[in-house]
Amino acid sequence: MDYIEKIIDNDAPDGVVDTSEASLRIIDTDLEVLQKPKKLQTDKTVKRKFLVNQLNNINFKDETVCINFQHIHEKQVISFYGSPQPCFGKRLVCLWKDLPNINKLITTYQFLNFVIKDARSIITVDAELRCINHRGACFTLPEKSSQTSARKAKRFPCNNLDVQLIQNSIIFSGKLVEFSSISLQVEIEYSPKKPFQWINLKDKVNLIVSNDQETLYSGECTILKASGTSKKRKAVFQPIHETIQRFNPRVYRSIRLAITPSPDIQFNHPFTNKLVNFKVIDLSGSGVSVEDEEKSSVLLPGMIIPAMTLNFANSFNFPCKAQVVYRKAFETDNSLRMIKCGIVFLDMKSEDHIRLLSLLHLTNNKNFYICNDIDMEKLWDFFFKSGFIYPKKYSFIHENKKKIKTTYEKLYTRESNIARHFIWQKKGEILGHMSMLRFYHNTWLIQHLAAIMSKYQLKVGIEILNQIGAYAYDSHRLFSSHMDYLICYFRPENHFPNHFFGGVAKNIQDPKACSVDTFAYFHYRKSTRINPELPENWNLDKSEFSDLEDLEYFYEHQSGGLMLDALDLIPDSEMTDRHDLSSEYAKIKLKRERRLYSLKHDYTLKAVVMLNISDFAVNMSDLTNCINVFVIDPENLSPEIILSAVSTLSEKYKEKKFPVLLFPADYADTHSLKYEKSYNLWALNMLHTDDYFKNFNYLI
Repeated sequence: MDYIEKIIDNDAPDGVVDTSEASLRIIDTDLEVLQKPKKLQTDKTVKRKFLVNQLNNINFKDETVCINFQHIHEKQVISFYGSPQPCFGKRLVCLWKDLPNINKLITTYQFLNFVIKDARSIITVDAELRCINHRGACFTLPEKSSQTSARKAKRFPCNNLDVQLIQNSIIFSGKLVEFSSISLQVEIEYSPKKPFQWINLKDKVNLIVSNDQETLYSGECTILKASGTSKKRKAVFQPIHETIQRFNPRVYRSIRLAITPSPDIQFNHPFTNKLVNFKVIDLSGSGVSVEDEEKSSVLLPGMIIPAMTLNFANSFNFPCKAQVVYRKAFETDNSLRMIKCGIVFLDMKSEDHIRLLSLLHLTNNKNFYICNDIDMEKLWDFFFKSGFIYPKKYSFIHENKKKIKTTYEKLYTRESNIARHFIWQKKGEILGHMSMLRFYHNTWLIQHLAAIMSKYQLKVGIEILNQIGAYAYDSHRLFSSHMDYLICYFRPENHFPNHFFGGVAKNIQDPKACSVDTFAYFHYRKSTRINPELPENWNLDKSEFSDLEDLEYFYEHQSGGLMLDALDLIPDSEMTDRHDLSSEYAKIKLKRERRLYSLKHDYTLKAVVMLNISDFAVNMSDLTNCINVFVIDPENLSPEIILSAVSTLSEKYKEKKFPVLLFPADYADTHSLKYEKSYNLWALNMLHTDDYFKNFNYLI
């Protein structure tokens, strides 16, 4: 006795249906009426041998075929899903996936055919029904079947992801059944409180696909078609947009490079969980573009890819989170329809992104290195040779030269999330340098710009600034970079930074995009004498929310720039944690503390004092280890009170001498407070990179 007869019924003769009460279970199936199929294209014949292999492949993957029955009188077609069992010849057994109403089926319907739905085609099998019961059905396979295809894009079954359909303030729930690069099929859940009749088939809907952890897709769609019954309904949605605007539109964008050998991207598709691999066409620090055949494309604009890997020949890779942002169709010289898709990085570990940018920038400019291994002795030689460490600066730091060497060894040789260095070198000689330090929560400090006096000096300086801008553009959108603002201190008489940084701010003419604020700079030396106490009715206490509100009000009228945002001085509800970054600095054995105090007279705020406490000369001018005084009532605050407050707080510093930055700088002039020099604080909001690049290029 063969396998098929064992599965169905050992005693049932061919063509006899077992309808006994013991074998039948009658249920309300709410049978779905099939729509009249569209005219299909590309008919071809499939032999039984190929068909058997297809059926066994379906069995291996635990998938189903669609078994169709036609009404005896009305020609109406209903369908059920069956699981094909292993097939070794001309006979096939299918077990019901969902049990049909057998009595109704055998009395009013007759078997029509069964269908194998490939992702791009349909195989229609006009088999002979041998027997049927509550467990399944047995068929004799024909010698030949027909395969047809009319689908422009391949369809893929999904893992029952959650779907929300939002239309005119009503939210419907459902499951994602299958998708292609141009459509999504959703099984809508029945709810008596939200009948299907409320869905306007001619209106747009917002569709959201998600799993247990996050949203995977959201977009505006039209409804292509809908089918089903009052309690079970499916609909096919077509996204309206082939391009999404993930970020604000920009004129100046990342340089895209074609790398040889070309890397790949690899990920488990968020809708199907199937492994997907694409060859990268071009690459930048902010994303990639890939190509795929139109008929088998799996990338949908707007789709989030939670875990994607950029892989270079299986040698090194960069994990990231990404999103598909556009889809463009084109035709090759061989008339093959292709799709080009753009994928943008949403987030990537900062150390991985640095390695990627280092590769890309070096490909674009063979002399420019980002965070490369560096000979510290050559770096110190460069600082002196370039004149960056000049006699007066060295007089300030020479007593602590051992500490400085140790600090810079940590900054330049240890991987961290707080320090970056950029080197322009030729034949192993350092000709230009700049570094960046994450010194506030979402702000990076540009510092130590220097170049050797040579015929390349101006070129090197401009190229470094240009590359820094490109680096910042590629990095600031990644959450891990914490780069909402860039800041830089420079002296007004220093021509090069004043021309470029000051010139950019002047030309932009929008202090909320780019601003410059001036500080008076002087050193405070601790005295061996007992510090003078503040006069009666003067207090120096930890700052409160209302104090920063008063500071913000004063600054908006005084300047209206970005200083408070960049220095993390905007008032917020979490006054206990001002994002001092101490844990990040501690990872490379460095110190970083930030404390805020309010200087008040009769409980009225006169100044806010910010203490930045870090290792000596993290910034060569020690602007990262100093006291910042923000005067908000210049008329009622004397220099003596300020110096008394500084003296009181000086005990927080180990150094005998440290800098003080005073804002506004004109306070020192009007109150005859002696100071050594002025420093401009330049700040850039990274939402305005277009303005920066446009004006930077104008100043070159």
